[in-house]
Amino acid sequence: MATLTRITSAASAVRVVCPVLGHRVTQVRYRKTINTRSKKHISVKKAKLLAVTQWKAPQDSRVTMAEKCGLNMERMQQTVLQENPLRDLMAKEAREVLETSGMVAVLHTNDFSGPERRVFCTKLKESDITVRFWSNTVAGLAVQNTPYSALTTLMVGKNLYAHSLQPHVAQLMKVLKVTPQVNLIGGLVDGLLMSKADMEHYAQLPSMEQSLGEVVSVLSAGVGQTNQLLLTPLQQLSRNLQQISSEAV
Repeated sequence: MATLTRITSAASAVRVVCPVLGHRVTQVRYRKTINTRSKKHISVKKAKLLAVTQWKAPQDSRVTMAEKCGLNMERMQQTVLQENPLRDLMAKEAREVLETSGMVAVLHTNDFSGPERRVFCTKLKESDITVRFWSNTVAGLAVQNTPYSALTTLMVGKNLYAHSLQPHVAQLMKVLKVTPQVNLIGGLVDGLLMSKADMEHYAQLPSMEQSLGEVVSVLSAGVGQTNQLLLTPLQQLSRNLQQISSEAV
């Protein structure tokens, strides 16, 4: 029977003793020791792959919308405007629109495609409301040093402007109810700056024709009552005189 003997050293060896053959057979297997202290240098290709796939922490998204809007306003104020004749011409046109319109509504768009935009403009055009697409820079120049400078607080983000000669606020609110991609921010009605809530309340008021009809009906009712009160004593006096004359006869 063979005897196995393991020798532990820098090189591993197994000694086999075979009594039948009468001699010893030694098999030696050499192996390197495992290095756990110093790191082996990686290849350039692997280093590039690790650099590309390295995880990066996401940006802090806890900044509120008010802070973002404030930062945008500061950047707009710090931006130095260069001379641009086309921009000045558009600003002049926008100022004329503000001065001649009875209503100017500032609207904010969200994911507004081309076909939806055309349908929206067509619906407003049926109520004599025109939609203009001005950048915040052009609109800011239009209201600069004017009584409408308060509109600069509404010029944040991607806006469009709906205006009409008469304050068709009710018609505008009807179209906005069926167009969720457009949100009302505020606007000018008869030269007064109004918020969204103010314009919604204004839309619920009766029209000028209806108000005049109610005033005329109230005045007519008052005149009729006054006339009746003035004629009642005369009619009573006439009846009394007729009765007296009949008795005398």
